[in-house]
Amino acid sequence: MAPIDENTHLEISLKAVVSIVFAVFTLTTAFVTLDGRITALEHSQAMQDMTIQENQSFTREWPLGLRGALPDDLIQNADIMALKEKHEEIKELREDIRRMQLDIGQISAQTTTQEEKIETLFDIYNLNMVKDK
Repeated sequence: MAPIDENTHLEISLKAVVSIVFAVFTLTTAFVTLDGRITALEHSQAMQDMTIQENQSFTREWPLGLRGALPDDLIQNADIMALKEKHEEIKELREDIRRMQLDIGQISAQTTTQEEKIETLFDIYNLNMVKDK
């Protein structure tokens, strides 16, 4: 075998050169495509991991009240609070009605007593009128 130096010549057909260039181009394109797909998959996996982590935090913290409330829960809680306020109003109204009933009972008793006193006064007046005649 002859030594290889700067004067060494190599004979290669044009078909072989084109085939080698095409093979290098094809391999480079395949590598870039695969690298892009791997990068996209790694990014997608990282985003999914972040979503899963956030979901785990939410499901752990939300029932404890550390993450606020969902809109439906806010509406439901507002309805419950309104019902509680109405219930308190109804209790107050019932107490007012009881007080009014007691007052009406007292007024009725006073009226009855006053009517009896007026009748007694009329009877006394009538007796005095009869005696004077």
